[in-house]
Amino acid sequence: MTMTVYRDAEHAIARIMSIETIDGTKKADWQRRYESGWQEEPLAANPCPLSTEERLTQDAMTRALLHRELSQAHWNALVAKYSIDDIEVGDAVRWLVPRVVTPAHHLFRTFCVTAWAIPPKRGVQAGAKTSRRGLKPEFYEIHRWDTDGTPEGSLRRWKHLTFRWLEDQVTEGIRSVSSILEQNELIERQAA
Repeated sequence: MTMTVYRDAEHAIARIMSIETIDGTKKADWQRRYESGWQEEPLAANPCPLSTEERLTQDAMTRALLHRELSQAHWNALVAKYSIDDIEVGDAVRWLVPRVVTPAHHLFRTFCVTAWAIPPKRGVQAGAKTSRRGLKPEFYEIHRWDTDGTPEGSLRRWKHLTFRWLEDQVTEGIRSVSSILEQNELIERQAA
């Protein structure tokens, strides 16, 4: 029986896109004793019981593998949607803007791809500080994305087409990630 590391492609993507949160430093005594209420899987249920350092190394190697093997469109769409690194998300957005398939002009594309990558924060009162990134609510008003007086129906159609293209890239990217991880025996194979 081969050892697997990830439950599925989504699990792998979640781990490699949040790799910056893995901390190998020695914790203070209170941090080691603190229980957040979130229970880690018992070792028997974990497909690959690795130590924190081994998980960091494995996630870094998997990230490099996927970055190398995925198409740039799939990689950048996954980074824009799932990464927790704001700079990395910004770079992915800048890569996607000129390549997104949409009839919209450049200004609209820029705002639309950014709004897709950084969705509005829901349930947060104005002015409240949160740990999540976000843009001002006015940013998400599509009439601000156009200076040509384009009819609202066209703006909504452009937004729909742009979001659909981006979501298609994410879906295809996840499919490709699953295939790559299966080929490298990093996820459990589905029973027939």
